[in-house]
Amino acid sequence: MSSTEGTGRPVGINDVAARAGVSPGTVSNVLNRPERVAESTRRRVERAVEELDYVRNSSGRSLRAGRSDSVGLLVLDVTNPFFAEVARGVEDTAGEEGLAVVLLNSAEQAVRQQRSMRLLAEQRAAGAVIMPVDGDTADLLWLRKQGVPGVLLDRGDVDDGTACSVSVDNHAGGMAAGRHLINLGHERITYLSGPADLEQCRTRLEGLRAAVTESGGDPERVVRVIRTAQLNAESGEKAVEEVLAGGPKRRPQAVFCTNDQLAVGVLKGLGERGLNAPYDLSVVGYDDVDLAALVHPGLTTVAQPKYELGRAAMELLLSELHDAEHRHERLRFAPELVVRGSTAAYRI
Repeated sequence: MSSTEGTGRPVGINDVAARAGVSPGTVSNVLNRPERVAESTRRRVERAVEELDYVRNSSGRSLRAGRSDSVGLLVLDVTNPFFAEVARGVEDTAGEEGLAVVLLNSAEQAVRQQRSMRLLAEQRAAGAVIMPVDGDTADLLWLRKQGVPGVLLDRGDVDDGTACSVSVDNHAGGMAAGRHLINLGHERITYLSGPADLEQCRTRLEGLRAAVTESGGDPERVVRVIRTAQLNAESGEKAVEEVLAGGPKRRPQAVFCTNDQLAVGVLKGLGERGLNAPYDLSVVGYDDVDLAALVHPGLTTVAQPKYELGRAAMELLLSELHDAEHRHERLRFAPELVVRGSTAAYRI
């Protein structure tokens, strides 16, 4: 941190003005409206800024503008690598516009989501990219009333009049996983899901059931649903006990997990019981995080364009911030099945 010699205090705009031989107002113009300042004067001020290692204080400017130079990114689980890649897309795009990104974690809890949104409002955030914990948009609407626009990410069921949204076609992803397992001959499939309030959990299940119906099967007979409290590896590992309940003749031939974290937990839980994929049962995940290609066997999964999701969400937010003619949009990306070693044809 730069400081004035002998005082220990940070270098201020008056110090820059004194070094450059201009008024503080001229320094302010160079920093905020350089086109208004003569080139020779601007260069003198810029040289003083560099020599003094001056760091501008944006808080006052933020108060005058009514909002800060930061945007919020509220994710469901900061430990999930899926969100790390999404965050990279958001941050890269925000950085190109001189905006900082504040990462907030709801931990899939509504009360933490509400607390995070209040914090964004109190800090006068320019906007927010939000992955909501459920289908209730009340928190988003409240935040918008406080002057903080938001874009919903990983939610495809939002009305155009509420906010912009970016998502992947979860129904198509569920169908892709279902078709793959059915084509391998699996007739008993367990769907390991998170909370029913999450739209992506519901829609991926609907896609799986649609694939069963398409093949002439009965979804009520073929698909069994097990729900976990959270979408992490620990929950997946704990769920294996319920997945295997009933013995070898009743256990599923395949497990489709609503994300890769659950699937990795399932692989671990199977190994602890002397079982493995795909010999004892096939396992499919969703997201295609880096870990999916590193575990053994490699995890068959439905890939989402994580980085592109983050960039698209931030671009929509920037459009709303800068374009007076902005209209809410719903962007939907296509998923892609990635086949690895955790799935194989059913062994009779």
